[in-house]
Amino acid sequence: MSTVKSGPKKRASASRKPASRKPASRSRRTAPKPRKNGSFRTPQRGQKSFGRRGQAPTGFGARVAAFLNASRLFAVTAVLLLTFAVGWGLHAGGHIAALGVAVVEQSKGAVAALGLRVDEVTVEGRTRTEAADVLNALGATRGQFIFDVDLVAARDRLERLEWVERATVSRHLPGTVHVQLMEREPYAVWQRGGRLSLVDRTGSLITDNNLSAFAHLPLVVGHGAQRNASSLMKELMAKPALAARVQAAVRVSDRRWNLKLQNGIEVRLPARGISDSLRKLVRMDAKNGVLSRNIRAVDLRVPGRITILVDSESAAQRRAAFQARSEEGGRDA
Repeated sequence: MSTVKSGPKKRASASRKPASRKPASRSRRTAPKPRKNGSFRTPQRGQKSFGRRGQAPTGFGARVAAFLNASRLFAVTAVLLLTFAVGWGLHAGGHIAALGVAVVEQSKGAVAALGLRVDEVTVEGRTRTEAADVLNALGATRGQFIFDVDLVAARDRLERLEWVERATVSRHLPGTVHVQLMEREPYAVWQRGGRLSLVDRTGSLITDNNLSAFAHLPLVVGHGAQRNASSLMKELMAKPALAARVQAAVRVSDRRWNLKLQNGIEVRLPARGISDSLRKLVRMDAKNGVLSRNIRAVDLRVPGRITILVDSESAAQRRAAFQARSEEGGRDA
């Protein structure tokens, strides 16, 4: 037998060529058409297109659906227009406002029936203000819904009354309106021309009526006298012996004061340094009784000097008396 020798086996090459893949088969689609700007629009998955050119079908059913949609839009528009017209008519005719007022009034009446109505008005701090004037300015009536009382407006009306300087108005539920008043304190009687008025310490006018009850107050005369009276009266109150003799204080050119004493003597004060001038006058009167003599005026306007003005009639009488005494002395000699 012949021996068949098998030749050496071929070694498999270490590098194998990758298996070639067949290109995936493309579905037959119509290539997308380019847009005007050069880009392509590819329909998304699940998106339907109408016909070859993307147009809606024009069958009978489509026309019926379009008509129903248009009818529905027309009906909604008509309802909106009709609603607007009716609402505008009610508003222009005042019916809505009247209905709102009626509802509010009925609600107020129902709440007032529960006890929230004005049953009592209490006033504190009233001395010279008339009670009727307070009630009229308050503007609250018995049985009124208590929250209808305008507290701010009532306060403003009360503070316009002659004697009232400040006012406070508050509600005390269920049915009380409380008024707190601070009245002005009369300080002096102010005369300008032939008119008299009562003023407080700040110079604010209080009233022109019934001034006879305030005759004991100081009388200040002239323009600006009411504003500067408090500083002068403060100086006079520190010298009660002199203050008791003052009948009136006259403001001169809104700069300084002249004091009119009860015996007719006029004390002319400087624009500054009133306290020192009055102190010198009081000291001189205590020593010489100058304010009890028959003189016309004491001039203190020049610092450091006191000028006494003698009345012309008194001076003539003194000269006559002196001459008579001299003649009697000559006859006796």
